[in-house]
Amino acid sequence: MGGFRDSPTPLARAVLAVLKVAREPHVEITRTKLAPLLYLADLDAIELGRTRFSGAAWRWDGHGPYDHALIRAEEWAVESGLAERRDSPPAEYSSHILSLTVDIDDPLSPADMDCVRAVIHLHGGRSEADLSDLSRETAPIAEAYAAGERGVLLDLNRARRHRQADALRERFRARREARPPQHDDPGVGDTLRAEFLETRDSLRRANAKTLGDR
Repeated sequence: MGGFRDSPTPLARAVLAVLKVAREPHVEITRTKLAPLLYLADLDAIELGRTRFSGAAWRWDGHGPYDHALIRAEEWAVESGLAERRDSPPAEYSSHILSLTVDIDDPLSPADMDCVRAVIHLHGGRSEADLSDLSRETAPIAEAYAAGERGVLLDLNRARRHRQADALRERFRARREARPPQHDDPGVGDTLRAEFLETRDSLRRANAKTLGDR
């Protein structure tokens, strides 16, 4: 198991984690798949009550989550000899395929690696378009998209608040369904009406006195 030649940034470690996990089920990682997969793994960590581990400052660029620092992280991985980049025709930006050249130790903590593995196993086989659509359905991007805030820094904690709100609704629904049926008290309406009629005259006199009407 190879180590690291120098100290990578948290984002470079996260990139290596995706490439390492993708190697196991033979998932192909392109540049445009890398960003949403890492974003979804960060969201997974936050929804589990932890913090995002990638170090990315995620923004919505109109298509999906992105951080330009991903390019520097990719370059570090390639220049260090730990990863390679090859073109898949046509040789466009999105068609660059990334993969590890050597076996490496897990670059992240066990909990963070679990998040990456879960996302890769669930969504690694999706197309770039599918991943873009899936990312857009997440709470941080959905709110930014609705507000037309392209380029805005995404608040990933919205996902946690969204999940907490869903959990509260589920608990309320469960409690409501567990309560015994509620029934009206027979005759309560007639009783209230009789009490009102009995006090109506005294209330009228009190109001007249307060208003100065004699």
